[in-house]
Amino acid sequence: MNTPDFHPSIDELAPRVLHGQADDVECAELSRLLSQAPENRRRFLDHTALHSLLALEARAGAFAENPDEYFRRMEELPANKSKRILKFWLPAVAAAAAACLAIVAVLPMTASAALDRVITAMGKTVDRTYQITVLEGAGAEAGTSHADRGRFPPANHLDGATLWLRGPGEFVLSQSLPNGQTRIIGGDGSGSWSMRGDGPVRVSTDPQRFGRAIFDNSGEIAFLNLRTQLEEIRSLYQIEWLDRSSRQTWKLRGLRRTQEQGGPREIELWFQPESGLLEKMILRHLPRENGGPRSIAITLRTTEPLPPDFFNHARHHEPGRGILAEP
Repeated sequence: MNTPDFHPSIDELAPRVLHGQADDVECAELSRLLSQAPENRRRFLDHTALHSLLALEARAGAFAENPDEYFRRMEELPANKSKRILKFWLPAVAAAAAACLAIVAVLPMTASAALDRVITAMGKTVDRTYQITVLEGAGAEAGTSHADRGRFPPANHLDGATLWLRGPGEFVLSQSLPNGQTRIIGGDGSGSWSMRGDGPVRVSTDPQRFGRAIFDNSGEIAFLNLRTQLEEIRSLYQIEWLDRSSRQTWKLRGLRRTQEQGGPREIELWFQPESGLLEKMILRHLPRENGGPRSIAITLRTTEPLPPDFFNHARHHEPGRGILAEP
């Protein structure tokens, strides 16, 4: 059995949208599918043409006495005759199709459907480079001594840090420390690693071993894995529109449902409407158990491809560097 080159959902969604029966979620899904592939758009135009033709015929009374008779006669017509009929209706069909495409492009989208679009885009294996900016610092408590967090706690030095992401568990975070050294924390999907200055590389089979040093391990979302975080936002946060007046960037806001859940109290997602590409994520009122800022912004810098081995620690140090295995 041949698989159609268009998405099967087009045949279900197009008639519902054209007949005014689709809800916001269905409208948003059709709009997303139309933006994905020309085959989907051609299939939608087929539905639009048929819908327009039948509507015009109905107005002319072609179905008044016997609805089946019209279709029977159309089947009996020679192919060239059918083509002439379609050619006669083509201007009306084209106008209707253009109107329907314009309508679909501006169909209302729920905040939940918009979040789905962002999650789908983040699920694609695309290299992304983000920069972290501290919007609100730690305040007076920043100087509090925490011997278990070392001299330069990772959470306290996020301003200006660079975050690279690829697939699940693949990340690299580079921080500049007050003593002039650079600390790099990373994960390759199967484990995690960390190194500072010219010191040894600490490695672990636990993918979150070093990343959780950014915030406490109380179950809140770790921003180092944006894909996981986005997938959990739906259940942990109340999602609402913040702004969609611009054609370039739409904004969602998530408000944490309860205080007991942990994680930032408020999240903003800035993304491209058509692609769902996350351009900026703002985390406000972050948990403070491990110190660090109250609010940060993670801003997309580029989607240029990275080297294949970029998330392996060997890519970030010279050969012969000492390696320490940790749990």
